[in-house]
Amino acid sequence: MSMPVKLRKYWSDILRPVLAGEAAPTIPQAVVLRDQDVLLVKRDSPALWELPGGAVLAGESLEDAVRREVREETGVRVEIVDLLGWYDRTGFRAHRSPIFVCRPLQASLGSPADDVVDIRYFPLSDLPRAMFPWYRSILGTDLASAAARPLQQRQRLGLYVVVQCVWLDIRARLGLIR
Repeated sequence: MSMPVKLRKYWSDILRPVLAGEAAPTIPQAVVLRDQDVLLVKRDSPALWELPGGAVLAGESLEDAVRREVREETGVRVEIVDLLGWYDRTGFRAHRSPIFVCRPLQASLGSPADDVVDIRYFPLSDLPRAMFPWYRSILGTDLASAAARPLQQRQRLGLYVVVQCVWLDIRARLGLIR
């Protein structure tokens, strides 16, 4: 099943902020673990899997924001277990992301948010190919690292990463990868 490409979202979320020189927002995200499975959401545009999370509302703590965003996007209430680290993503789609390790407080998934087309748990050992590439090191290396937390990581989202994401998005929409 293919989804329409929302070019306006590519412009508003990726290109316009870079061209306008906007300050990178803080976007808290959650690694929601159920045993050895991680909860991911698939956005509508680009149609790629990622960690749930989103913007902080005025007066809201980072912890409250991540709990609210996970619940809005997945219907799942979570408990924060740990702060994995701070990820400074530079370049396209630049943002600063504190990533919290969480556990679900319920077994079932709810209805997805408007910009989410799918919600699913994936084994950490079998992540989807149609996933934003910067999450692979977080879920594959950083989560298992014995390094002191919170980690401080910088992830460069340059032109190569943007092209890679567009290619993944096209392949996912054509049903060539999951």
